[in-house]
Amino acid sequence: GSRGGGGMWDGVKPPPSPPVSSERRAGIGCKINTNDRGELFVREVIPGGPAALSCDIANGDVLLTVDGVSVFGETPDEVARRIVGPEGQPITMSFRIKRRSEQGASALEKSVTLVRQPPFAMSERLITSFVGLGVELGKVDRGLMEVRNLADGGSANLSGRLLVGDIITSIDGRDISVMEGPERTAQLQGAPYTRLTLSVVRATQGGRQSMVLDLVRTVPLQGEYLVKYAAYRNALAHAILPPLPPPQLHHAGAAQGGEG
Repeated sequence: GSRGGGGMWDGVKPPPSPPVSSERRAGIGCKINTNDRGELFVREVIPGGPAALSCDIANGDVLLTVDGVSVFGETPDEVARRIVGPEGQPITMSFRIKRRSEQGASALEKSVTLVRQPPFAMSERLITSFVGLGVELGKVDRGLMEVRNLADGGSANLSGRLLVGDIITSIDGRDISVMEGPERTAQLQGAPYTRLTLSVVRATQGGRQSMVLDLVRTVPLQGEYLVKYAAYRNALAHAILPPLPPPQLHHAGAAQGGEG
């Protein structure tokens, strides 16, 4: 039958049916390279991009999987094609990260879910060569340090990992009680998007609990950038809450596909 509206194109070449790529495409705001062992690693996290806003991805992290599929043996270009996708779509990646605690150096696997979107431009003057976590510390017994305040746009606060009242006992496996003030500051600060490990004691309902926190130093966000961060977190919350499938699908084994 007639589609109607056909006269719209009189004298104008009708457009081709839009390819899938006509939707805006975006990645996660990081550059991937290959190390000398042939592993893909994060060479550079771009300020204002999803990787940076996650407070969970650092330069040097080794990429293991994208949406559950191993990237082993792929080139940076091949993996980039998998990372880039429709803007607003979620992507889950797993990384091998380094932890340095009192028990020594170790590696652990970490999974991060992001939403693809272009990085927002950040003023060059904010992207300094040294950043910290955005924490204010006060001395307590035995030379340990208590977290007294968290800056709104610092990674300690944005990541939700470090809490006011936590007692820091070591930084990257080094006992904090033997450090002088300037050395503590130097240990906490570093290049943007580098990792550090804090050992803390936290007062919980079940008593005092020792924990190891994996943190990333990030470029601190203020003003309009915090508003953009909040919008990103909101997009992420909506992207990773897909509508629930009808209940009967759960029993059909349909969700088991692609486990191979």
